[in-house]
Amino acid sequence: MKSQREWSFIKKNKQRGNWQFIFADRVTGKEVTKSFSTKKAAQAEKDKHDEADKKAQLKAQSWDKADESERREFHDIQTHAAKQGYDLWDAVRHYDKYLATSGITGIKVVDAVPLCLVDKENDGVSKRYMQSLRSVLNRFKHKCGNLVVNEVRHPEITKFVDGYKLSLRSRQGMLTDLRTFFSWCEQKAYSEMNPVIAAMPTKAARKKLMNQKRSRRKLQVLTPEEIKTLLTYCETKEPTLTPYACLCIWNGLRPEQEAPNMIDEDITEESVTVPEEIAKDGETRIIEPLTPNFIEWIQHIKKRDGSFRKVKNLKRKWEKAKKVIGRDWPHDGLRHSYASYHFAMYNDAGLTAKNLGHPNTTLLRKDYNGAATKAQAKAFFAILPKDCR
Repeated sequence: MKSQREWSFIKKNKQRGNWQFIFADRVTGKEVTKSFSTKKAAQAEKDKHDEADKKAQLKAQSWDKADESERREFHDIQTHAAKQGYDLWDAVRHYDKYLATSGITGIKVVDAVPLCLVDKENDGVSKRYMQSLRSVLNRFKHKCGNLVVNEVRHPEITKFVDGYKLSLRSRQGMLTDLRTFFSWCEQKAYSEMNPVIAAMPTKAARKKLMNQKRSRRKLQVLTPEEIKTLLTYCETKEPTLTPYACLCIWNGLRPEQEAPNMIDEDITEESVTVPEEIAKDGETRIIEPLTPNFIEWIQHIKKRDGSFRKVKNLKRKWEKAKKVIGRDWPHDGLRHSYASYHFAMYNDAGLTAKNLGHPNTTLLRKDYNGAATKAQAKAFFAILPKDCR
């Protein structure tokens, strides 16, 4: 049987023009692919992976050499932890946190905010997210800049937020951004606790907010008739837009960074693969199974155009196309439509969340449940190329 290291290699992806490091996951054995712009970077990742694999083998050998008393002691510790309802790593992380917070650095808000913003921007978060975070934290810095981070408590947070006339939704958003800041402060050992948690809205207030958001979601979903109108425009006036539109409509791809950068090898009649280098979360995701109508669209596009291609002057053409629905274009309209109709059609939150690239089903169940009926979903997934000529 091959060792895990024999499953690691690099190769050039000629179509996308990058290098891929391919290896088998140590736990599942499944093939994993990571992409890099240069061969040197791919080789460095392979070397790092192989070195980690060697260390893992050494750890296994070390355990094999442990004497009976050492193994018995480990077993007793593990058994005790299990009876108390935690695992050993819980205890280790708790103690690590204790050591980190026992030497809290007395940094002021005015000094911590710029550092946090730089770190978040370096993490590669979206421009829209950074705009929101920067706005809230700079206001907090202006009002509370002289406070020492570790001395801030929830009354100060509440007082700051109460100083603005905000809707429930805006208040929740501001508190969420502040919670992000103080979570970062905890990680940097600037604060031993997150004071925003105690200032967050009550369960009843959150439920009211979610009902408001769900009502807005219905307005953000395009009707099957609007989708048909949009695709008819693409097919008759600007057919180069059809592949881009279909990837957003029938797969929920993000319109700015994912759909425009897909290439032909990413799209088959079995699945659509969103590579890690263009996925928002930096992880490859596979959308499957594909709906029967989208498979017909794939066949139609490849028969007519030969392949899925990038669209020239996409922004200008798409802005013109969006006007045909006869109302203001809803934010992320096609992605919200796909999520709502797919969930209504299949009633499988896990599958819909996986296809969207969500880490879990929480957001899906809160935001999209009830946004569309199954009858509407059937009409949505019944739209074929022949209907849009």
